[in-house]
Amino acid sequence: MKRPLVKALAGAMLLLSHYSLALSSDTEQPIYIESESQHLDMATNTVTFTQNVVLTQGSIKILADKLVVIRPQGQEGDETIEAYGKPATFEQTMDDGKEIHGEANKLRYEVGNEFLKMSTNAMLEQSGNQVEGNVITYEIDKQQLVAESDSTKRVTTILQPSTKKSSSEDSSTTDAQ
Repeated sequence: MKRPLVKALAGAMLLLSHYSLALSSDTEQPIYIESESQHLDMATNTVTFTQNVVLTQGSIKILADKLVVIRPQGQEGDETIEAYGKPATFEQTMDDGKEIHGEANKLRYEVGNEFLKMSTNAMLEQSGNQVEGNVITYEIDKQQLVAESDSTKRVTTILQPSTKKSSSEDSSTTDAQ
């Protein structure tokens, strides 16, 4: 009974281990934001984008109803980006070419801290593997993910079985040796 649990945990770690590779290269790219409306508050260094908001940065794409960018004390690199929607979604292509998809009613990314928080109906999916919870947090530099439930729904993780080589591939490899 221990082996399936070990495989499940290994699968979860594989699902999540690719984040730091792709995010490190993507975060070196400029951020582009398109929307129907934009409001800048220079006193608080806050820009609010509304209606059909699309943020792209490298392979990262966020779609939201509303997106707020806060730059504390005007310091570049310390931005906090909050995306809101029903749901707000993000997509990213990993270095291995696989797509990752996430969604939640609120996404919060703290650029300087390399911290992502997805809250209210949060879901993260890659290659059929999926984690759902009320809140999902990910410390990118530490590669640590935490999914939390609320009083109405537990955390759910779906791990797909690993694909095995077909028996003809195994026998041809054995014959060649």
